[in-house]
Amino acid sequence: MGLYNPTDNLLEGIREIFPLELCPWDDYYTRMAQTDFLCGRQNLQASKTFFFRKAPFNGSYAILGGLTAFMRTLQDYQFNNDVAEALEDQGYRKEFINFLVNTLQRINVAVSAPPEGSVILPNEPAVVWEGDLISVRIAEGIALKCLNYPTLSMTKWHRVCLAAKPGMVMEFARRRAQDDLRTSLYAHLAGVDISSNSEIRRGFRIPVTGTMGHEFIQSFGDEFEAFDRWIEHNPDRPTLLIDTIDTLKSGLPNAIRAFKKHRERIEAAKGIMGVRNDSGDLAYITMEERIAFLREDMPYIRIFETNDLDEYSIEAIRGQIYAEAPKAGLDTSELIRNIVWACGTNPGTCSDQSSLGGVAKLTSIEKDGVIRPVIKIARDNPIKTSIPGLNRSAYIWKGDVLVGCLIYARTEVLPVIAVNIEDHTKIISLTEYKLEPRHSCQFTRNVTLKNVRDRVRSDTDRLHWTYKRFVKPNTIPLYLSPELAKTRKNMIDNNRLI
Repeated sequence: MGLYNPTDNLLEGIREIFPLELCPWDDYYTRMAQTDFLCGRQNLQASKTFFFRKAPFNGSYAILGGLTAFMRTLQDYQFNNDVAEALEDQGYRKEFINFLVNTLQRINVAVSAPPEGSVILPNEPAVVWEGDLISVRIAEGIALKCLNYPTLSMTKWHRVCLAAKPGMVMEFARRRAQDDLRTSLYAHLAGVDISSNSEIRRGFRIPVTGTMGHEFIQSFGDEFEAFDRWIEHNPDRPTLLIDTIDTLKSGLPNAIRAFKKHRERIEAAKGIMGVRNDSGDLAYITMEERIAFLREDMPYIRIFETNDLDEYSIEAIRGQIYAEAPKAGLDTSELIRNIVWACGTNPGTCSDQSSLGGVAKLTSIEKDGVIRPVIKIARDNPIKTSIPGLNRSAYIWKGDVLVGCLIYARTEVLPVIAVNIEDHTKIISLTEYKLEPRHSCQFTRNVTLKNVRDRVRSDTDRLHWTYKRFVKPNTIPLYLSPELAKTRKNMIDNNRLI
């Protein structure tokens, strides 16, 4: 096969685009693993849990991304001679290296999580893995990179799509994103329709397109001539950038003139006419453009909005259009449907939050032949006190409203009551609600791009609108099973880590 292999399969595309790293961890994971080996602890069974403490962007939830990338590394990675050479160069003991290469050979963990694209909540055990202590430690170094940025990016782009709905969203973050390929991939999985990043198409069947830049018009020195020549040679892509001189006084009339001249050519090529705004008062300009298109009997022309957009600016522009468009006699819904929101820098760099802050904590370990819960007690900062045990989560529904998230031990039968994690005096009877277990063993071989996009849509469509608003959203309470609440309290009260 050649280098260009677009696919709808998420795992295959990840393997095509993202090379497997030789040492995919921070050094301290393998230093701890080596010390475990030297202490003779390599066969102890343990578990870790990935979660975040606070929802990103001041929201109430996140979208789980990067699970397939995590599973890919676990499936494909081998401790081979190349890894041995690297570890030896980094000062690791030969006996530990020999153990990795000849005995362990692979990272042997079982992973349990909601499917990629699922809604996940603060402090919910989002991804859990268990296995021998060496594998469990090393897997964390892989998980944090694979899960943190994709979850952050997917959440940001989902918010943009939520703000733009029912309009289309285009991503063109390649120019400024710190990790443009992952940005383009997880933007698409979050619901973005089109990318400008040509390289992402090498591995994924993601629609790619582009328009023109200001320099194309500048290079002709005449706006109409630039539009005229563009459509002559690109009748299948007749989107014109109209703010190089003056959007409404120059760009708009020249665009309409060019569209009229080449109407038959565009229709024959099945092109969709559009204009792109990149500066100015976008709400006002958009309404004036729509009035002009209707006057010229060209209601089908799409309007592309750019200029450092994000979910906040999109929501503000839409709000102004909804308030003012009816006064101008415009059909607001039809106008909004004809807008394409082309976003780059802000969501592409997750500009209002640089990282998710996702962590993985040791939650259980074998001691005296028994798997026991493990806790981190942070008296200086109680928010960092962890939830001990090899746990699972279930969402609590009352009708079609999500009212909470239950965390319980994997070995427990689902309880009939639940204890609020922040106030143990608040107890709810679960017999009044429907429980939806969240975790399943992960087999990612046949996950498609559409699978994940559909899951993002279906999971978030089920959330009440008050959880999805961008400013002061309602939060979803977290509950523990009575047994887990009792275990956690006892460990905290007695400073008992295991």
